[in-house]
Amino acid sequence: MRSKKELETELSTIKRQISEIQEHDKLAKDMLEGKIKADETSSNLLMIVRLVMDENKKNTMILKGISDSLGRLEGEIGEAGLYEQDDQSAFNPVEDKQLSRVQPVSGLDAKILQIVQLKNIACADDIRQELGYKGRNAASARLNRLYQQGLLERYQLGHKVYYKYDARMASTLIVSPPQ
Repeated sequence: MRSKKELETELSTIKRQISEIQEHDKLAKDMLEGKIKADETSSNLLMIVRLVMDENKKNTMILKGISDSLGRLEGEIGEAGLYEQDDQSAFNPVEDKQLSRVQPVSGLDAKILQIVQLKNIACADDIRQELGYKGRNAASARLNRLYQQGLLERYQLGHKVYYKYDARMASTLIVSPPQ
């Protein structure tokens, strides 16, 4: 027979092995749950992608139907001769009569006009900053000259003067010399 101490040692070894098995079991269970969640996420993502693809197909079919209908309507209008010369000029924002002036501007003025167009509305400080001037007098003088030429609109808001380019107002063809 074995001694009490041997039995206690064997019992403690068995307990340690059981705890290790439980830890491994817990790790395996956690890994399995993580895998299940990942698979659920993947399947959910796959379902979402399939739904998006189905909606895209439906939208494409609707757009194709609209495009076909527009093509048929344009064909019917063209066949019936419903477009008249006066109606076509109504779609043209600038009539040919208005393009009677040609306004030559310097390359720098063309760049200023471009900056004002991009910003939609600009003041002398904006032009000074864009062109790297030290003061705003030169920018202000150039903007004022473009206003006097009828190429810009002018708005005074408080102490600042803002300039805006309006394509409808400018019935002038702006020509910049080659650089």
